[in-house]
Amino acid sequence: DAPVDTLVTRVLLLQDARDDLMISAIERRFDPNAAQLTGELLRLMYLRTDAWASQSNAVPVVELRDVLTKLSGNAYLAQYFDQYLKIIEESTGFVTRLESSSGMIEVNITKAIHILTCNAIDNIVDQRFGAKAARIIRLVRAKKYMEQDQIQQLAMIPDKEVKHLTYKLLQENFLQMQELRKPTVSSGPNKTYFLFHVDLNQVARMVLDTCYKALGNSLTRRNYEKNENSRLIEKKERIEAIAESMREQGTDAQQIQELVDDWLTPPERSLLESVEAMIKKMNLAELQVDDTIFLLQLFTYYQSASIRIKPK
Repeated sequence: DAPVDTLVTRVLLLQDARDDLMISAIERRFDPNAAQLTGELLRLMYLRTDAWASQSNAVPVVELRDVLTKLSGNAYLAQYFDQYLKIIEESTGFVTRLESSSGMIEVNITKAIHILTCNAIDNIVDQRFGAKAARIIRLVRAKKYMEQDQIQQLAMIPDKEVKHLTYKLLQENFLQMQELRKPTVSSGPNKTYFLFHVDLNQVARMVLDTCYKALGNSLTRRNYEKNENSRLIEKKERIEAIAESMREQGTDAQQIQELVDDWLTPPERSLLESVEAMIKKMNLAELQVDDTIFLLQLFTYYQSASIRIKPK
């Protein structure tokens, strides 16, 4: 039974993490009230749908309203329930109303993860190449296929800069290019068009691979810093243990601080602060990369019709 319990716990943790991604995205875009509505909607979804289904079964709007009114205690959300639901429905695509019944709604998990993945990739492009490059990615993704002249006109970016950014994005595999030959009326050579497009599946796999490498590099660097400064780190830990013991014995705080200052020289303290700041920065970066990895794994899971197991 233990392995089964462990598997169930793991699946539930993955489910909670996935839901947190969607709820947090709604809160960042709107406010905590919209996030609370989304959370309750997901909870109701699980009462009638498998947690890992691509799309939920229908959820009655009346039931969602009753839950938020009676159980949440959020009078403001209860008062503006219809407005919040409409905004989430029209602005995100996470939620859709059934054509056959406006009183029923569905949660499209696949679409939600797709949108979050697009946003994550846009942010990565923005950080690496700038806002104009991110604008190009969004534009090409929306238009499906575009020539370079079309990108320049619609993105309103100078021609020289568009050429540089599109080929940089192409080189880094954020954009893909398809060659299209069109026969001419005369007997002359065929005219060739080069169309830029975004293969989101390919881009997601590429970014996922990059994330794995970045995470591995960060772990290696963090372990290196710890090993290089292990004696100093162990010395600090011993000092902290002694200081804690002295506090428990009622020693004056000022006396403890004076002893700590005597045990650590200024150069040692400066080096420790530098190492700890670096390790803390790498820890935060690893958490962010781990979140991106999880999102891209979810995207791969929901996009692949051949995968029938929960994401690992």
